[in-house]
Amino acid sequence: MAFGKILASAFLTATILQIVPGKAEVLYVSVSGNDSNPGTMTLPLRSITKAAAEAKPGTRVTVLGGLYKEIVVITAGGTPELPVVFEPAPGEQVTIDGEAAPPDTNLVQISASNITFQGFTVRNSTRSGIAAWGTHDVKIANNKVSGSKKAGIWVGHSEVGQSHSNLIEGNEVWNNCLENVSPTSEGGWPQGISLQASDKSAIIGNRVYRNYGEGIGTLSTHDVRISQNIAFDNYSVNIYLDNAPSTVVQDNKVYHTYAKEFYRNGLPAKGIMIANEYTEIELPSRNINVTQNILGGVGRVTYGDYQRASGLIDSVINVNTILDKPESLW
Repeated sequence: MAFGKILASAFLTATILQIVPGKAEVLYVSVSGNDSNPGTMTLPLRSITKAAAEAKPGTRVTVLGGLYKEIVVITAGGTPELPVVFEPAPGEQVTIDGEAAPPDTNLVQISASNITFQGFTVRNSTRSGIAAWGTHDVKIANNKVSGSKKAGIWVGHSEVGQSHSNLIEGNEVWNNCLENVSPTSEGGWPQGISLQASDKSAIIGNRVYRNYGEGIGTLSTHDVRISQNIAFDNYSVNIYLDNAPSTVVQDNKVYHTYAKEFYRNGLPAKGIMIANEYTEIELPSRNINVTQNILGGVGRVTYGDYQRASGLIDSVINVNTILDKPESLW
C-alpha cells in the first residue's frame, strides 16, 4: 500500500510539472538598442517590429521609454492561454510616431490573433493609428491615439467571419479623421473607433472626442457591445450603428461642448444613430438594445431614414436620459 501511494504521488507530481507553463519570455526594445541583439534588458532590440517577429506564444514585449518612428507590424500571435503582450516598461512613456511614414499607411498593423497591445501613445498616422485586420481575441487597451488621417483605431475585415471577439478598451482617441478636417456633408468620413465586420467584439470605457469623422462606429457587425464610453464633439454622429444587429449600447455618456468646429449643418453631432446604408454586407437593424445612456444636447436616439432604410426591428430603445443642455456632463 505504501509503495502504491508513492507511485501515485510521483505520477501526480509529474502531471503537474507537465501542465504548469514555463516562465514567459520577455523581449526588451529600446531606442538605443540593435535588432541584432538578443532582446535582453542589457542588450535590447531596436524596433518593436523586430520584437514582434521574434515573439512566441506567451512572450511579453517590453518597450523602454522614448520616441519610435517606425511602422509597427505584428504578424505572429499567441494562444488563448498564452497571448503575446506589447506594452511600455512600467512608468515609462512610449510614443510611436508616423509623421515620416509613407502616405496611406497604418501606423500599428496587427494581423495576428491573441495579441494585447496596450499603453502606447500612437500619433500622426498617414492612415489609421492602430489597425487590426482579420484578427480575433485582440485587445487594444489604454492607448492614446491622435493625429491619424483616417480612423484612430480600426478593427475588422472585408469578409464575414474573419474578424471577431476583439476588445477595444480604455483608450483615449481624439483629433483623428484629419482627411475631413474641413468638414463636409458629402459623407465618406472615417471614425475615431471603428468596427467593420468584426462580430462579437466590444468597445468599452473609451474616451472619444473631437474627431473630424464619426466618433464610435460599427459597420456590418453583429453581437457587439458598446458600453461605458464617453463620446463628445465628434463630427456628424457620436455613436453610429450601421447594419449592426444584436448590438448593445449601454451606459455611455454622449454630449457636446459647443465646439462649433465639429457641428454639422450648424448643429452639434447627433448622439446615437442607427441606420442601414448601402454596403457590401447588408444586415438588418434587428435586436438592437440602446439603454441607460445619457445624452446631453445631442438629441434623442434616432433611426436614419436614408439609403437602404430597411427599418428598426424587434429592438429596445428605453430608459435613456435625454438632457437639453450638456453642461452637467462636462
